[in-house]
Amino acid sequence: MNLNNQEILILILTGSVLLICIFVKFYDLVRVKKIRKRFSKGRKAEKAAEKILTRNGYAIIDVQKSKPLLVTIGDKIHRYVVRIDYLVRKRGKVYVVEVKSGEKIPYITNRETRRQMLEYYLAFQPRGILLLNMKNKSISEVRFQLENTPGKWLNRIVYFILGIIFTYFLQYLLREGWK
Repeated sequence: MNLNNQEILILILTGSVLLICIFVKFYDLVRVKKIRKRFSKGRKAEKAAEKILTRNGYAIIDVQKSKPLLVTIGDKIHRYVVRIDYLVRKRGKVYVVEVKSGEKIPYITNRETRRQMLEYYLAFQPRGILLLNMKNKSISEVRFQLENTPGKWLNRIVYFILGIIFTYFLQYLLREGWK
């Protein structure tokens, strides 16, 4: 069997295409397996999280609660959904709980975790955010110090002045009567 240069080139190209197809298929299988493993780990962590939360005195209000948010960019309105792991209550205070089970992610020093927590804080306006680290089974309360913004101070001053005006008006009515 004597092969000429064209036949050899066709065999090499066909073999290369087959190898690329096998590599892509194998890569996809490995990637899907990793994703399934990560989601399975996340589901197991969230089931264990419920036990940890109740053991620590938190009452679970909602699981995987979603809240639609609107963002306006220019004149275009974009809608997206924020989904939290848990909404819990303890001593009358409501908290958002974020369950983390990864190696790098469970810490507030991680930029993605911090941004996610801030988004939850702004969207749900809870008393605080609880970061549940499944690696060491610890609950940490995260509070953002946003109270000293000018708008909040202005609101406090306005309410204080309105309170003074209302008090003087009430005193006037009580002293002078309803004449």
